[in-house]
Amino acid sequence: MSKTIVRFLILTAIVSLFAVTSLSAEENGFLFRLSRELKAFGWTDEEISSFLFSAETMSWKGLENGDAEMVALSLHYCWQKQIRFQTSELVQLAYHLAVMGMEMEALGFRRRNITKTALRVSAEVAEQLRVRDKADNQNGTGELIRDRIREELCKEGLEEYQEKIMERLTKRVQEGKSSQHRYSGVNK
Repeated sequence: MSKTIVRFLILTAIVSLFAVTSLSAEENGFLFRLSRELKAFGWTDEEISSFLFSAETMSWKGLENGDAEMVALSLHYCWQKQIRFQTSELVQLAYHLAVMGMEMEALGFRRRNITKTALRVSAEVAEQLRVRDKADNQNGTGELIRDRIREELCKEGLEEYQEKIMERLTKRVQEGKSSQHRYSGVNK
């Protein structure tokens, strides 16, 4: 009888794990597509797993239609230029780029312009992180990324859209933080 109970418990655990994994993949369709794109760019399974583990601490709700290819290209660009981020910084960069891309697309920007902006933002964020690390400054990575996005939009002559894009970006980031706190059980 005890073997039957053990088998039943093991089967239940396997089915539950499969259900949670399937639910997670559905909820995080963007992350699934991003991991496929990163794999295509030559990221190892270990690097992707580390990224996804760190990404699970954030709420990606609302980014299901984000441009995973553009984000992966931007992250790969940093890798090609031997720009090293901590995993948590890569996750924040990916999140902000996905939101920026969706907001710019909603305003009618072409994919090419969005991708160019994302590549420049990635390079500038990396440089600012290097400077910050040398100065031992601990300003938030998210704020640094948003500042670089704001500056890049100005360089592109998109000042008229800057306020709208940044307002939407900030709103999404705040929504993500509140979802993250609910998810982790942390109250602020």
